[in-house]
Amino acid sequence: MVVPLHQRPRSGPYSGLNYRSARRYLARTFEAAALPFAEEDALDLVLGLTGIDHADYIARGTEFISAEAFEAVRLASERRLAGEPVDRILGWRSFYGRRFAIKGVLSPRGDTEVLLLAALDAVADTPSPRLLELGTGSGALAVTLACERNDAELLATDISDAALDMTEVNARAHGVDSRVERLRSDWFAQVPEQRFDAVLSNPPYITAAAMAALPGEVADHDPALALAGGTDGLDAYRVIVPGAGEHLRPGGWLGVEIGFDQGEAVSALFKQSGYRDVRLRTDPAGLDRTVEGRVEKP
Repeated sequence: MVVPLHQRPRSGPYSGLNYRSARRYLARTFEAAALPFAEEDALDLVLGLTGIDHADYIARGTEFISAEAFEAVRLASERRLAGEPVDRILGWRSFYGRRFAIKGVLSPRGDTEVLLLAALDAVADTPSPRLLELGTGSGALAVTLACERNDAELLATDISDAALDMTEVNARAHGVDSRVERLRSDWFAQVPEQRFDAVLSNPPYITAAAMAALPGEVADHDPALALAGGTDGLDAYRVIVPGAGEHLRPGGWLGVEIGFDQGEAVSALFKQSGYRDVRLRTDPAGLDRTVEGRVEKP
């Protein structure tokens, strides 16, 4: 997408931007509109739209982008100013160093990597582990687990057909579709009667009051089905926590992502359901992010 200086168009909409000036153009535009994270969004869009990485940006930042790339930058600027998030403009989001298509599903957040690492820890000493993910969304967790553990088998469930489609797309893109089985299920309703080494879920946990106050960048682009957790945000946990025990092998592990203020309430559900070694994990900001525990061994 780089055009040598002598080949650049002399007229038309193309302005002769290079990678760095394209980033500055976007950053200034976003700052003028009082958008948060203007610099970060500008760089992410330039890299994503031109296909270069950070190293190329540093080494080739003064090279000119093509007219096509300039038009993509211009259109992206309009979409961002209209309130569309960067990941929706690009059509993908990075999770644990890999790209995941996100059409019609919840966009994976970095906070969910806490749950990923907890699950990897939980099965670290288990050969050929079998894991169940409830509410897979884009499939970011299930696919990443399969990538990180090439001996693992995953069953990824969701009630949304769009989520199962994206999980298939992403599993194929990362070469693990043979080990990531997909199943349409309302939590455990259609899950077969078999036992897993681990069950994990990032369920909807936003309270009804918080749903009403969500910013447009979330409310208008992430499906409500993946966000709304009922009046107190705990509806999904009341199904998942007691139900997982029937699908776990003796000593098996359950881990769930939570809202930052739900640690005490969800931990209580674990203990009421008989899990042992119940613990909280925090995210990089020091906020409660996951609850985990194990069922009893015989």
